[in-house]
Amino acid sequence: MNEASPTDTLKALNKLLISVLRDLADAGQLDQACTYSGQAWRVLRDAAPEEASKHNGLLHALTAPKKTA
Repeated sequence: MNEASPTDTLKALNKLLISVLRDLADAGQLDQACTYSGQAWRVLRDAAPEEASKHNGLLHALTAPKKTA
């Protein structure tokens, strides 16, 4: 059985976390989702900057003005 590397595990967990945070925001808990994403960014920024950058992108996506048609 192949074991995932710690890097692969981190990437998978971060992907899951981002998905959950999007769901949280979609459920009307935008402020809480942004708070958690900001905390995740702070934890990841030095040890895993590529993964931290995904939270930066998420925060921008969640707080971007909504387009009206």
